[in-house]
Amino acid sequence: MRNLENLAEYAHEQLARIQRMQDDLAAQFGTGESPRGYVRAVTGPGGALQELRIDPNAMRLPVGDLTAEVTAAVVEAQREYAERANEIMAPILASAPSEQSVGDLEAGMHRLDGLVNDLDRVARRRGLDS
Repeated sequence: MRNLENLAEYAHEQLARIQRMQDDLAAQFGTGESPRGYVRAVTGPGGALQELRIDPNAMRLPVGDLTAEVTAAVVEAQREYAERANEIMAPILASAPSEQSVGDLEAGMHRLDGLVNDLDRVARRRGLDS
């Protein structure tokens, strides 16, 4: 019975670490600015664009140049977010997410979610949840 209690305690500690990681990731963002400074972008989890600011003077640029400015700002913001996510997730995943393929990372997160759910169910059944 003591081993089961130790397992449940360990599971709760891991659940708390994962929850903190998820909360930390949700609070992160990345910012990027275009080479000429005409465009600023802010991205969040999954590279989602949260904000895009375009200097009115940028409207005088040729379409191709403006497109390059927007793209550069968004890519820089996504890179910055990825760096922050790596710092948060690497200790838990034992490697930086950017070193893994998207499919590998998603599969790992699905397995992790399944493990969390399984451990939570076991703890509840045993009356060990807090």
